[in-house]
Amino acid sequence: MKLTPRLKYISELVSDGKKIADIGTDHGYIPISLLLDKKISFAILSDINRGPLNNAKKEVTKNNVQNYVDLRLGSGMETLRDGEVDQVIIAGMGGILISDIIENKIELSKNLDKLILQPMQAPEELRRYLSKNGFKIIDEHFVREDHRIYEIIEAVYDKELLTEKQDDEDFEQKKYTQYIYSLFKNNGDKLIYTSSYYENIRKKINHIVKNHILKMVNKNDKIVNDNVFDENIIERKAIEENTIERNAIDENTIKKNLENEISKLSFEVSKLMIVKRDKLFEEFLEKKIYECESIVSKMIGINAKDLDDTTFETYNENVKNKVEQVVIRKIILDLLKYDIK
Repeated sequence: MKLTPRLKYISELVSDGKKIADIGTDHGYIPISLLLDKKISFAILSDINRGPLNNAKKEVTKNNVQNYVDLRLGSGMETLRDGEVDQVIIAGMGGILISDIIENKIELSKNLDKLILQPMQAPEELRRYLSKNGFKIIDEHFVREDHRIYEIIEAVYDKELLTEKQDDEDFEQKKYTQYIYSLFKNNGDKLIYTSSYYENIRKKINHIVKNHILKMVNKNDKIVNDNVFDENIIERKAIEENTIERNAIDENTIKKNLENEISKLSFEVSKLMIVKRDKLFEEFLEKKIYECESIVSKMIGINAKDLDDTTFETYNENVKNKVEQVVIRKIILDLLKYDIK
């Protein structure tokens, strides 16, 4: 049976001779392929929807593996009983949903030899869940299929991780932070483009802020006659200049928000990924950098004339702050890319 690159890679992570469950099995291609190759002896094919499970049943019959599978209709791992299988595959779902599936059968999950997880979105949320609940990520992989790069996580429960866990987490986070800071130190000379990009974005954001505040000032100015202005105008303009300064992006934004972004990225670009430096890792980073640039481009496309007092406040609190964070994230990703070259 010919599998797509993503499914083939997942199947290769299953250990020989194990009993497995494929959650959200769809057509059942992975377990059927493993049975045909005699790599496993038994598989549970489970899906929440009857349609996909019927598709799997047709494939099972077509490949004559009926005696080695059990087809089950139900949600997540609710279809499994303790001790039935050694390893579980959960692929093709969002990271949050995968986390929920594990949580709903947490005791069963803890007793498995291994979880093979392939999130389609929010892999950082899945890593955060695994870390918080005592699951050790034993390996991570990239695989390309068509124009997309997929992340695959192998995890196993390790109760020792929960012993003095906070200290361990702080230590690991500190090491990750130190590594990123070392990149700033060692690759600072390579940040010429990135620094100019940041400066350009900062100017554009500040231009939006300034134009809007000045527009509000002009709107409120009262002309007494052609030559005489309201006596409070000068004072109001001075106040608005202070508002501009207060709302503009400060040049020290990177220093203020850097540690927070490093903490977030540690779940998106894990230490294991960095150490392994998979051949697709650089392309993975470039994709994330492009995503940052796209987000910033959309946000700075807002014209000040389109903002009223309410939308400006929202812009100032949400959009501007988000742009600052995304630009910082892009800088860190740029540094990681330089470091692996």
